Amino acid sequence: MTHHLKSALIATLGLLALSASTGCISTHETVYSDAPRAKVAFASDKAGRVFYETLSHTPEGRQRTEKHTEVSLILIDVDRRTVTGPNHLFNEAVAFCDTDHDGMITETEAEIFAHAWPTARGDR
Repeated sequence: MTHHLKSALIATLGLLALSASTGCISTHETVYSDAPRAKVAFASDKAGRVFYETLSHTPEGRQRTEKHTEVSLILIDVDRRTVTGPNHLFNEAVAFCDTDHDGMITETEAEIFAHAWPTARGDR
């Protein structure tokens, strides 16, 4: 019986040592991405001013989007975040504002944009 207790004690100590030395594989990654800024021209100073004033009133939180992905298994932990920069919002606004897609924003397009943009984005 003493031999059996010694074997059990050795096995228990071995399991404790093994569990104490076992680690967890962990990966944390943040990726910042931003698209190139869309090329756009304005038919007048007023058109440019109205466009940029409207865009500047977009809440700060809407200018950057963040996507978070996390995978956790028993010994593996993977955490990945993707952060999109402000050019994404600018490009979205240009595409929305330039209704005829000619690369030139007119005063009329800028005025329509000023009234429709917050509603279209759900910010109001």
